[in-house]
Amino acid sequence: MGKLLFFVAWVLAAFLAWQQVSLKPAWQPIVWSDIQASTSQIIYQEHLIPNGNKPSSHSVSATVLPSGQLVSFWFAGASEGAKDVQIMQSFFDSVQQQWSIPKGILGVPQLGDDLGRYISKIGNPLVLVDKNQRIWLFFVTVSYGGWAGSSLNVMFSDDLAQTWDKPKRLVTSPFINVSTLVRNTPYMLEDGSVIVPVYHEFVAQFPELLRLSATGEILEKVRMFEHGGGIQPSLVQGGAGEAYAFMRSGSHTQDWKVIRLKSFDEGQTWQDFTLTELPNPNSAQIVAKVDESLWVWIGNHNPNNRQDLTLAVSHHLEQPWQVIYQFEQGQDGDTFSYPAITQSKDGIWHLLYTYKRKNIKHIQFNQAWLKQVMQKAGVQ
Repeated sequence: MGKLLFFVAWVLAAFLAWQQVSLKPAWQPIVWSDIQASTSQIIYQEHLIPNGNKPSSHSVSATVLPSGQLVSFWFAGASEGAKDVQIMQSFFDSVQQQWSIPKGILGVPQLGDDLGRYISKIGNPLVLVDKNQRIWLFFVTVSYGGWAGSSLNVMFSDDLAQTWDKPKRLVTSPFINVSTLVRNTPYMLEDGSVIVPVYHEFVAQFPELLRLSATGEILEKVRMFEHGGGIQPSLVQGGAGEAYAFMRSGSHTQDWKVIRLKSFDEGQTWQDFTLTELPNPNSAQIVAKVDESLWVWIGNHNPNNRQDLTLAVSHHLEQPWQVIYQFEQGQDGDTFSYPAITQSKDGIWHLLYTYKRKNIKHIQFNQAWLKQVMQKAGVQ
């Protein structure tokens, strides 16, 4: 009898926690990042962020602060999933062209206390600065099993990443509440709510969007594709009212290609499932808009491994991509993966990615450099 009452209470609590999802204010337009103008001088620079004496570093996310300073987050430790893994934080001084010594801001023991539950591993930080200059930091935790059993969490900073409040676990499904993972850039909507591209991996794989209120409460979950396949969606602006999502192939797909979806209503519904011509070895990739007629794609241009990191461009998101440059081309066993990209107010693009699983690498380039590379590749 006691077990039955406990089960009923647990189901009721989960159901009540999930009721917030039924309160859905109208979906507002996405606030896409403004495209910044750049100098005509060609800019291209590379940096390795200090690894903070951690043997393994992976899955970086970065954003530009109101001051123009860049802040990045990744997870690092003895190895992926190790007990000593921490979420790391570092700032980039664009004047000195130098990254700060990384600081561990979150670890497994601390998280167990903060969340009041057993935590075995943490990973995939994802950062957003909202219109009130509040920083959101999403990340995943696992209590038992592998990454497919992840839960999604968020914590906030109201002083531009100097201090953080206590993290909270988000209720993304009413019962088991596992297998919601993050990777690519979130966006605000005009009403101050936030959409976060997420994905599911337990049993089946598919992409989703979470819509959260301005205070971090879940309002809605949108299944982007019903039939499985395709994870880690990267959202990008198309034409008026259009949004596209480019996705990692995922281990449940048979064709090792980047997948594309399209939305005509700011992400509320998705269609046009398309296998692009871009190869993908079940690895993260990213898409960004450069101007009204140019987009860039960065990822592993190989169906079998992650030993390259390649740049391709397109003048229309439904036309073929043209490879113009390789940021990395390593030897057997090398890995360059999980790219993230953001643009600062001076028009410089900041590309960050996992470098041989030992460091996070940072490359700066501007549109003048991009045009030069396109010309050398014979792309107009």
